[in-house]
Amino acid sequence: MRKGLLALLAAAALAATASVSDAKTLRVSAPAPINDIDPHGSNSVVRDTIMAGRQVYDSLIEFKDGEPQGRLATQWQQVDAKTWRFTLRDGVTFHDGTTLDSADVKASLERLAKAKGGLARLWTQLDTVETPDAKTVVVKLKESVGPFLRNVALLQIAPSEAIAATKGEYGASVRLPGSGAFVIESFEPGQSLTLKANPTYWGGAPKIDGIRFQTIPELTGRVTALLNDEIDVTWGVPDDQIPALQSNSDVTVNIVPSVVYYYNWFNGSRGPFKDARVRRALWHAVDVKQVVADLLPLTGSLGKAPIAETVFGYAPQQPYSYDPELAKKLLAEAGYPQGFTAELKYSQNFGASVDQMALAFVSYWDKIGVKVTPMQQEHAVWTAALRDLNWDMVLATNPSYTEDADYTIGRLYLSENNENGYANPELDKILLEARRESDQSKRKELYAKAIQIIWNDAVGIFPSEAKAVYVYRSTVSGIQLAPTMAPRFRDVEIK
Repeated sequence: MRKGLLALLAAAALAATASVSDAKTLRVSAPAPINDIDPHGSNSVVRDTIMAGRQVYDSLIEFKDGEPQGRLATQWQQVDAKTWRFTLRDGVTFHDGTTLDSADVKASLERLAKAKGGLARLWTQLDTVETPDAKTVVVKLKESVGPFLRNVALLQIAPSEAIAATKGEYGASVRLPGSGAFVIESFEPGQSLTLKANPTYWGGAPKIDGIRFQTIPELTGRVTALLNDEIDVTWGVPDDQIPALQSNSDVTVNIVPSVVYYYNWFNGSRGPFKDARVRRALWHAVDVKQVVADLLPLTGSLGKAPIAETVFGYAPQQPYSYDPELAKKLLAEAGYPQGFTAELKYSQNFGASVDQMALAFVSYWDKIGVKVTPMQQEHAVWTAALRDLNWDMVLATNPSYTEDADYTIGRLYLSENNENGYANPELDKILLEARRESDQSKRKELYAKAIQIIWNDAVGIFPSEAKAVYVYRSTVSGIQLAPTMAPRFRDVEIK
């Protein structure tokens, strides 16, 4: 019989544990506020919603070093091209006292798939979810989905009864229980989130009493709070702040590869940028290696693909040479011997590095006769322009949260999505084949072909990968330094 434990008993257990603890709470300030903790809503794709959810909820599997690891599922099997079977873990209890069974997975997946926006885009091929018994879940798809397990890793599970009680509501006002290491105690959207330890966590009780996330809008404020022992951990620290922090014995600085990369897209549906020779010319005109070395000496590395090295499907390419004379030759061949004028748009939310990179690119382009006006915009304005293809060029950063090429390459360069005005039937065929291919080695081969096309056609300039910079008090250990910059804290200890 399911749902054997009562919520009252779970609450009593939490209170008893708190009374004998050492009262050690991890104090966290992320680079952006947590505005929503609904694991299935329109903000489920937002990094800080994912990060908050990872403390409260469990997924069926997680990926470690590129391989799936069981969490709420102990076994999984691809029955055929369009069918997957999962066996659930025994002894998992939600924070409301109910016990995990297959109905919870079904309800969670169906709720996510029905959402507008967010991670729902990963589940457009979902057909049905069957529950032949309490410990078995069978997911049937309309067609094979190559990155299926990567998508499953982002599905956070909540109790079916609690999901039913939402009556179709999504968003920041929703509070769903999880089965994770920490329980929601209070949440003020955009301000703070307080979690307390779950003493009955199936993976073992946390070694800390809880976590408090607080919003500190300015970088200088976060760094000051860290040095003054007002917070324990932050991340997203830029290059110019790192040396001083590295020399401070009170804090630890960890710089790790991330899933984030920089890109400068050309609008392939507009004017000069329809011609690949023009796009290649603008790439050859910029000394990208020098720009990265100057602006991102610690947090960047020269880009060699339109995704980061940490992402499944990565295939390194030969960087474009810095060759202004070749750039001028290509412009002349394309019919622009005197150059042309254009605009480069970017958002203020992408920070100083993007602003400085934009100005550097503009300076290089000026030397070959291409006069580019840099336009920094408010993020909402920039996003609207990006969506409407109302731009010549855009400069930004982008993450691959599933750590799979389908999330970025498969979505951003498929011509039916028209994300950047570029269309290539050969590329479309490869990307759709990669999306449907279950054999992961074949998927890698297909993405290598796709990346080569994107690179050689210069759909954009891909100057750099970004590194994740985590800074925390030296008394803290056990943080899972995620390349997605959405860390997990379930194994944290505080001395």
